Amino acid sequence: MTPKQTSENLSITKYFLWISMIFMISLIYSRFMVSVSMILMVILAIVKSREGYNLSSFWKNLPYSGLVLVFGIIALSGINSEDSGAWLNQIKLKLPFLILPIAFYILKPVDNQTHRWVHLGLIGVILLSSFQVIGNFVLDFEAISSGINKGKSIPTPIDHIHYSIILAYATVSCFVLGVLESKRKWQVLLILIGVFLFGYCHFLSVRTGLALCYAGIGVTLLWYVIAKKKYIIGLSISALIVVLPFIAYHTIKPFHNKVQYMMWDIEQYQKGNGKNYSDSERLMSYEIAIDLIKDAPVIGHGIGDLRPLTTQKHKEKYGVKEKYIYPHNQYLYILTAVGILGALLFFFGLFCPILFATDRNIFLVLIFIMLALSFLVENTIQRAVITAFFLFFILLNLGFRSPTKVDLSTDMKN
Repeated sequence: MTPKQTSENLSITKYFLWISMIFMISLIYSRFMVSVSMILMVILAIVKSREGYNLSSFWKNLPYSGLVLVFGIIALSGINSEDSGAWLNQIKLKLPFLILPIAFYILKPVDNQTHRWVHLGLIGVILLSSFQVIGNFVLDFEAISSGINKGKSIPTPIDHIHYSIILAYATVSCFVLGVLESKRKWQVLLILIGVFLFGYCHFLSVRTGLALCYAGIGVTLLWYVIAKKKYIIGLSISALIVVLPFIAYHTIKPFHNKVQYMMWDIEQYQKGNGKNYSDSERLMSYEIAIDLIKDAPVIGHGIGDLRPLTTQKHKEKYGVKEKYIYPHNQYLYILTAVGILGALLFFFGLFCPILFATDRNIFLVLIFIMLALSFLVENTIQRAVITAFFLFFILLNLGFRSPTKVDLSTDMKN
């Protein structure tokens, strides 16, 4: 590599890091800038591609090219959709799966320093936003507490479920970065921030985020124990993780109230009175999706027609209500839209990065575990911001090789 090429690569890396930092901030504070950040990433890839890239090599690289299937299956579902407007909206939502894999393939590999600073940027943004959320809670304590008792969530800068998912990943990343850090003072700081964010997860008490956080910590603990052979530490932390929810239930008021409301909500569903309550709605959406899948199991109903079909099915089974929701399960959502054949291709493409990656580093494993688990209770990638979050970190972690130890203080001097 010539000195000129080295200099150009360093410039590309610098711009990639700056765009990534804009993206991290935008995830929490600006949906518009999320789109702008992705466009800038594509432009950066075009600039780098002047070196000469053969796209045929991209299509042979399944961890990247497989993701294009996600876009392709949704595009083909238009054949089976009468509502072309709704279908085109879904096409727009899945467009990043067509463009970003190519961009990141050109921009790879991601060096250790850049990968770490992107994660630190995410952690920093989440940490700052936590102060904002806690401050708002303190200032409006009575009103927010009353809302929690009625099933509402503590206000967050973006949708509370999506915020909790991003928070969960940032929390677990703190612990992973702490383990990888070679300097004791930075290691301690990262672990302490991780502990704070873990407590913050309980404060918010968004069950999706909490479940993903516990799952991520469990996987990280397993990875640490196997890698370091610290079996006693592993057993001790495992025991602590088991009792923490019980401690939180008796010590953190929002968490206690949320659990109480959830139990009451499920009771209403069992009595047939839950059509306007969150958990009951979720369970009803599963039943509606299963009924629709039975009606068209092979090719589905077409993604553009799901809204009127789910609305009509809800009216038939549960009566009229003010607001109707899609199936709150990504697996059922896709099965309903494109059938068994389409779903097999869709999820094969989506999970290609973890299935065929040459280096399944801990970050890549974590992001996929969180993605797969979130699908059980959310139609996760049917919203622009959270879709962008998962796709960005899948591609970032795919192009990264995890070191044994890193030195944060050395990076800071560079």
